[in-house]
Amino acid sequence: MASDASRQDSSRSTDRVSAKSARAGVGGLLKGFVRHPIIVTRVVATKVKSDPVRVAQAAADALPPRLRPVVGTLAWPAARQARRAVRKLGMRMIKAPWNEAKEHWDAGRVSQAAEVLDAHAKYPFVKRRAAYYRGELAAISPDPIPPGPKVAVTERVEGRVLHLVTNALPYTQAGYTVRTHRIVTAQQAAGLDPHVVTSWGWPMLQGHADAPAFEEIDGIPYYRHMPDGHDEVPFEMRGRMIKGAEAVTRLVAELKPQVLHAATDHRNGSVAHAVRDRTGTPFVYEVRGFLEETWASRDPIRVGSERHVLQREREAFLMRSADAVVTLAETMATEIVERGVPREKIHLAPNAVDDSLLTAHYDGASFRTAYGIQPHEIVVGSVSSIVAYEGFATLLRAAALLRDDDTPVRVLIVGDGTERENLLSLVAELGLKDAVLPGRVGPEEALQAQDAIDVFVCPREDLRVTRLVTPLKPVEAMALGKPVVLSDLPALSELLGSSDGAGLLVPAGDPAELAKAIAGLREDPDRRAAMGEAGKAEVAAKRTWSRVAETYQALYRSLA
Repeated sequence: MASDASRQDSSRSTDRVSAKSARAGVGGLLKGFVRHPIIVTRVVATKVKSDPVRVAQAAADALPPRLRPVVGTLAWPAARQARRAVRKLGMRMIKAPWNEAKEHWDAGRVSQAAEVLDAHAKYPFVKRRAAYYRGELAAISPDPIPPGPKVAVTERVEGRVLHLVTNALPYTQAGYTVRTHRIVTAQQAAGLDPHVVTSWGWPMLQGHADAPAFEEIDGIPYYRHMPDGHDEVPFEMRGRMIKGAEAVTRLVAELKPQVLHAATDHRNGSVAHAVRDRTGTPFVYEVRGFLEETWASRDPIRVGSERHVLQREREAFLMRSADAVVTLAETMATEIVERGVPREKIHLAPNAVDDSLLTAHYDGASFRTAYGIQPHEIVVGSVSSIVAYEGFATLLRAAALLRDDDTPVRVLIVGDGTERENLLSLVAELGLKDAVLPGRVGPEEALQAQDAIDVFVCPREDLRVTRLVTPLKPVEAMALGKPVVLSDLPALSELLGSSDGAGLLVPAGDPAELAKAIAGLREDPDRRAAMGEAGKAEVAAKRTWSRVAETYQALYRSLA
């Protein structure tokens, strides 16, 4: 069994990763300062104004360990004094309205949040915050980007596609960025000429000031539009979207793509919509999720709020305005039809895996050994972002029921997120001393963790967003030949397709039913193997990137 010491080592490992990220960010700023002193100074000034303590903490984390206590003794008091100096002139007087505005903002009442602060706009930091709220509101309102001059684009390059995304590898490692890179590498292998451009200001505004404006990753051109040192850096979204539209228009004039391909959310879609109007380039809108629904799912008070409604309307407008819409699943296509898009305009490009994953082998045994899991133990779990709607509390409670019924399993939940601390508390409450929650790991180790799992479980809660959006990790598990147990939700049941026995569906949020399903698989290795083979066949037939690239190729050809 995993010892307390091994879990503490895992926690310290996560802390080291966080500190390493902080050092990388500050290190990027320092390197960037040498190359772009004016730009970096403006970026840092914007961050210091918004949160001096956080900037001081990041700087302290970037120092060698022996120097942190010394510098901390000086830096932290100075940072606190700076915050007090900024706030003491008015914070006492406006504490109540400031907190009221924040409550409105968190609940999605954006206009009310700004209006509350207007009466105290004589204080610069209050005026800035109100302007930020209004800028964010403008970004999801109709016509966030004003019309621009027309640009004639002639002799377009056959097969060339410009992808507009929020962020990308190597500076952000997430499902969104991995999907982007898998799509474009598969498109390139299929004979297309994909290029990628990230949102204006990224990743410099996230601390990577040394990031080059252009980079090839696995032969794919990536473009980054960042501050040039002459203009002010917009601190709110609408300003960055306007700059993004200008920059992408210039890039389209240079690259001459046949198609623009924008991935959600509305920020990329709005830029693509504006660039189409200026250059006449058709645009595809790829709906990877309904982010307004994800945001609203975190607090019921947000449902129907100003922010929720406006963002939903903005997304629907972009879906209707695009020349074609791509999405991940039939459940999502149904939702898009309800937003006014004809079904024949919607194309499916599901979450998929590299063809090589179907025959790959990863060292799950070493992963198990590293965390004290014995070869004979049955491991159930997941590799995922750890957020509330993933439903991992249900899995832990199911494991407790199995233990009490003398049919124990080992729980392995790999990943990080807002819910991880709550899960650790639940592990202690349930007495699941041998549950393993190692935190975030690298991509290769994540696949080792997948291989270490005997039964992959996706116990998502029954929410609007989880009924609509399909996750990627169960697809990876199926490709590796793992049996899957999924919540009985439309977006998850669709993963099993028409395959007989590719996985099991259980009621969402029901630990007893989940425990029953796991117990049946625990005692039947032949059934686990058969389910794994059925799942692998389903993925091979429909969910490889080479298959998805064929869909994109046909779509682009019809538009061009």
